[in-house]
Amino acid sequence: MVKLLKPKKVLIPAPTFCEYEIAVNTNGGQVVDLNLSRTENFNLNLDNTIKMLDEVDMVILCNPNNPTGQLIKKENLLTILRESKKRGIFILLDEAFMDFVEGSEEYSLLSELRKWDNLFILYSLTKFFAIPGLRLGAGLANEELVNKLNFIKDPWNVNCFAQLAGIVSLQDKKYIKDSKTFILKEKDFLYNELKKVNNIYPYKPSVNYIFIDVSKTGYSSKQLQQKIAAQGILVRDCSSYKNLGDQFIRVAVKGREQNIKLVEGFKKAMK
Repeated sequence: MVKLLKPKKVLIPAPTFCEYEIAVNTNGGQVVDLNLSRTENFNLNLDNTIKMLDEVDMVILCNPNNPTGQLIKKENLLTILRESKKRGIFILLDEAFMDFVEGSEEYSLLSELRKWDNLFILYSLTKFFAIPGLRLGAGLANEELVNKLNFIKDPWNVNCFAQLAGIVSLQDKKYIKDSKTFILKEKDFLYNELKKVNNIYPYKPSVNYIFIDVSKTGYSSKQLQQKIAAQGILVRDCSSYKNLGDQFIRVAVKGREQNIKLVEGFKKAMK
């Protein structure tokens, strides 16, 4: 999308997925940071976002955001869309983790897609269906925009095995239902157990990962990562994300046994 539209200035929240900025820079654009505040729990400030629209010609948003897991309500997204439309601004919305969200209809803009010619939605199968190696996803937009994208895309961008896996995955209704039930149960369990660990602050999760403030542990995010890694447990050091510094990590929601092991790993590290 960035390759097609060649925007000069793009508004991107910080922190968020780093590859948006890479795509903008690679195509000759400039990133304008929309800094998310810890005091607002890294939620998107609607008023501030609207004010900054006059500085850019494109906006990239991730909903739910990576790595914070915070969600933007549909009504706020529609406000941003309307204000962007007035200014001739394009919105790229990444919903890669939306399948994990309980009550996703309150946040997703898929149902609104046909109404807007300045909206492009990214959808990924690699997260929910656990097929990251196949790099399978989709872009959704109005027909005119899709035709333009089809004209410039790589000729062999999705192989036949990835296509087959995608078809089978989307047809597996039992897997989809069971996975949503499993993640909902385990993320709540892990979140409540992490809240009991001294000196860490987990943010309430919306998806299959939990964002954690470790600023009161006495360790940097890298140091804490290494202490937990020494126990055979890997967590994500988030210091590479803009606007976070070395005070945050991200952990994955897994099965009950692994989640308990993770909590015990934090407790040992705190000692």
